[in-house]
Amino acid sequence: MMDTSAELDVELRKATVERKKKPGHRCLGKQRDGGFALIVGVPTACFTAQQLHSLADIVERYASVSHLSTAQSIILLGISRQNYYPARQAVLEAGFQIRSVGHDVYHAKCCPGADFSPFGLQRTFSLVTYLEDTFRCLPMPVKIKISVSGCANCCANTRLSDFGIHATSKGWRVYIGGKMGLAPVVAQMISLSISTDEVPKYLAAMLRAYREQAQPNERLFKTIDRLGFETFKSEMEQYLDQPYDDLAAEAKQARLAMEQGEAIGPVE
Repeated sequence: MMDTSAELDVELRKATVERKKKPGHRCLGKQRDGGFALIVGVPTACFTAQQLHSLADIVERYASVSHLSTAQSIILLGISRQNYYPARQAVLEAGFQIRSVGHDVYHAKCCPGADFSPFGLQRTFSLVTYLEDTFRCLPMPVKIKISVSGCANCCANTRLSDFGIHATSKGWRVYIGGKMGLAPVVAQMISLSISTDEVPKYLAAMLRAYREQAQPNERLFKTIDRLGFETFKSEMEQYLDQPYDDLAAEAKQARLAMEQGEAIGPVE
């Protein structure tokens, strides 16, 4: 008979929970095997053969194994303390993103969309790349997850993200306030149909409203619940016509600071 049981490491769990409350970028920290982990990725989760060769070399040198996550990242596991910074530098030099699990805008999860899927209604790759180039790492009250589904099947779990867009034949439906986790929350639709050019405007407006209205360590869905959906929607709408160049500049600066720092948050 297969035994999958395990004892909870109470002290490690407590330390991890406390780390999650701290602002700014953050690495995964110590894992149950005593090693450390790095979250690695590329926009759209499309890896070239050369990138996979480079990643395999990094895993061979510094990690015990790599894991493909549900968020379309690759997690390097089993990195020793002494190898953490060399592994991190090797990842950056190979041209990969190091992804934070802190209080900021995360990368965008997407399906292949109309470029490949027989069911695709809109192309996803160029839009996702633009959203990441513009908003990834923007500091936020708590994490913000983005999902982009290019066909009716909703493969990217659009309605289980803080900001999700779902392709239609004429544009995109927009959903806000979803999440996964222990108690999943289904996002609510805030627009039935917008154009591709309007997508970053809606995301920027949501980020501004959330920053303005959120209480400390309050996820977006809780902010929406506390204010009421219609109230939060009104807060968003006042920002829709506001340029988001300032947010893009702040996000770019945050990415540079993350990459140039010693770590994405303290190792422990």
